[in-house]
Amino acid sequence: MLSKMIVNFFQILIEIALWLSLLTFVILGWKMRSGGLFGGEIMGLKGAIIGAVVWLIIAVVFFGISLVLGDIRERVKNIQSSK
Repeated sequence: MLSKMIVNFFQILIEIALWLSLLTFVILGWKMRSGGLFGGEIMGLKGAIIGAVVWLIIAVVFFGISLVLGDIRERVKNIQSSK
């Protein structure tokens, strides 16, 4: 029972970390390309897109295996409950 709670909490924690890191990378990309608070909205948009792409690559490398294992766990649980 406790081990299942820990695994569920770990999945929730990874999900929150992924959303927060995506937000951080997009904001940093916007700020890096716009050159300040009030200039270059088009360059800021390009920077935000670049930040999101960089985030995607990093997220796949570091969080991908955990998400795949969580998905396999859910599918096995669904198969067991259907029997």
